[in-house]
Amino acid sequence: MGIVVDGLNWIVQLGPMVMMPIIILVLGLVFRVKTKVLVKSALTIGVGFAGVNIVINWFVAQVGPSVQAMVSNWGIQTSIMDVGWPARAAATWAFPLAAVMIFIVLGVNILMLLLKQTNTVMVDFWSYNHYIFIAALVYYATGKNIALALIAGALDAAISLKLADWTTPLVEDYFELEGVNFPTANSVGWAPIAWFLNKIWDVIPGIKNIDIQPEKIQKRFGFVGEPLFMGFIIGSIIGLLSGGSIGNTLIVGMSTAATMLLTPKMMQILMDGLIPFANSIKKILKEKFPSSNFTIGVDAALTVANSNVIATGIIMVPITLVLAAVVPGNKLLPISDIAYQAMWLSAWPVAFSKGNIFRGILSTSIITVVVLLIATNLADVHTQLAIAGGFQLPEGMTAISTEDAGTHVIGYIITKVIEFFNNIF
Repeated sequence: MGIVVDGLNWIVQLGPMVMMPIIILVLGLVFRVKTKVLVKSALTIGVGFAGVNIVINWFVAQVGPSVQAMVSNWGIQTSIMDVGWPARAAATWAFPLAAVMIFIVLGVNILMLLLKQTNTVMVDFWSYNHYIFIAALVYYATGKNIALALIAGALDAAISLKLADWTTPLVEDYFELEGVNFPTANSVGWAPIAWFLNKIWDVIPGIKNIDIQPEKIQKRFGFVGEPLFMGFIIGSIIGLLSGGSIGNTLIVGMSTAATMLLTPKMMQILMDGLIPFANSIKKILKEKFPSSNFTIGVDAALTVANSNVIATGIIMVPITLVLAAVVPGNKLLPISDIAYQAMWLSAWPVAFSKGNIFRGILSTSIITVVVLLIATNLADVHTQLAIAGGFQLPEGMTAISTEDAGTHVIGYIITKVIEFFNNIF
């Protein structure tokens, strides 16, 4: 098992630009995908991930200082440090049962396929880290109970696969990704909540009639509605709120405009590699199982290819900081991943509202409140996991967490239920 974990850690450390092509090549060889399709898909997917990371990381680097300046200006004080999702993922892969959980999740997926309880073939092994994370939480929350930890991780995976099946029509219709869905636990768990909130907005007078979409704005106001212009305006507002100079405000504005324009183009490159590969896998599976309709499960990061999701996510950056300051019970300062998480959390609210940015902001704001409270509540067990994984607490800091941890709503519920019954019995 140690060799498996070491091998996975080595692959993960290479980053998605190299990691995903390796995964694609291995899967392609297993399923005997044609060499020409396989090699081209693997390289194109790697380039796509590289492009997305370059754009998003550059955006975070440009906008991050302004976000921190807003925190300083508003006097936000919290006691829990957000160490960022990479630290959470690293601690997860260092979890002693990580290798065991990989085979358990794979077994759960295969068993559900054989029993026709899912159509999803989860090919994104990197995203298994989300299910492993829940196993790790339960492991430390229950005093290192191995059996309960493994059950929790398996249950989280099974529920995520079922939710991925349920959301497949929406993914194909709104995100225009035929034969693909997103079983990523930190994303798909919010789909039912986003659906429910959208139903609520449907019946509230006033709100139900508001429909703000770049396409409609563009039809009415021309260039103003384009992602390029909207990004510049949104970014400039963030720059102004930070109290920065005119020059800094213009830099943040242009950085945001570039992100709005370039991210979908980078994601399109990634999709140019993924779709032929996914179609090849589906064709092979269809030949072997003619009565089944398989869907390829991949990372929900692909949702950021949608300009409405990006716009909503960027608007949510300052809103998230305000929420962190005013929500009773929150102790997390969401700095490290605030731009990433805002886009992640916006995906389902925007999709269920058919691109309505207004409803997307309303729903994402409510979801963000829950995320902050979950992340705060998980701080103690998250700190245990991080320290066990080799993380050293900064001087004066007694607890850490991540906004990313708070996005695991299904796993959080599973953890709390198991912890409750474990304490009783």
